[in-house]
Amino acid sequence: MNHTLTGQVAKSRRLVASEQELRQAIARELPAAGLGDLVVMGGHFMLFEDPSSGRLTPGVIEEQPDETMRGRIAGRVGIFPGYTWRMSIGLLGEYAAAGADVRLLLLINDWQYVPTGGRPASELRAEFFAGLSALPPSYEEALREAGLSQESVLPSRKHPLAFPETWLKYRFQKAADRLVKEGRLEKRYLDSGPRDTEVAFLDGDGNYRTLISCGVTGCAGEITEMVSEVYRAGHRNLLIFAPGECLMPVETGVDIALSLYDLPGMRVVIADPGGSGEMSAEEIYGNLVTVSTFRR
Repeated sequence: MNHTLTGQVAKSRRLVASEQELRQAIARELPAAGLGDLVVMGGHFMLFEDPSSGRLTPGVIEEQPDETMRGRIAGRVGIFPGYTWRMSIGLLGEYAAAGADVRLLLLINDWQYVPTGGRPASELRAEFFAGLSALPPSYEEALREAGLSQESVLPSRKHPLAFPETWLKYRFQKAADRLVKEGRLEKRYLDSGPRDTEVAFLDGDGNYRTLISCGVTGCAGEITEMVSEVYRAGHRNLLIFAPGECLMPVETGVDIALSLYDLPGMRVVIADPGGSGEMSAEEIYGNLVTVSTFRR
């Protein structure tokens, strides 16, 4: 396991080779005894277009009756959404039994696979979230089996059941304008054109970490905003189950959030069990899973 200290943010990282080792690592980094609160981000999914209806649908295998859609989602994200949702619920029960105030957080990728032809993407997104009055049925069933309800889900200021990624991106863009004026972020002009700019964070090691490029907020920027929102909601411990391909930008977003904002006492643990088409626990842990911890 590696330990580093950058500025006032302490970091550590380890690799695990089984779900048991993952749970043990989480228990070490987030000991239940004396833990006052915990937010668990699990069940993260993308939105895909349902070709039969033209509407957006959760990229969760268990939610798709059509074999073509199931195959498309399986090849892209595998069992990650349902697997991490069920694991999050199990952890919620364990920490709640120890006396912690525990909530689930559902982050939805509402931009990456939203079609750009036909109806406007903003209209498709608005339609999906307006109809999201309950969690996907397989998610609801997992909660019921654990004796829980959607009351266990942390609402965002945008939606009672979800944190939409597009909303987080827009929020960070607004915050970035202020942070540039305050000198806490840097705006730089790119060689590609006089109007092409990027907004970056200069870390303690002297490295620039890009958050917005040519007006587009990356994943790190939205995660920075999500951590801030969780802190604003009164929580100080956050566990994130992130897809493996997103691990680096998620780590960057968390690191920047703890360095950029005044978030004393915040602790974030990140794990990446799959998310790139793995269809079994053997596949997930055969590739090893990273567990990273950031403390302010």
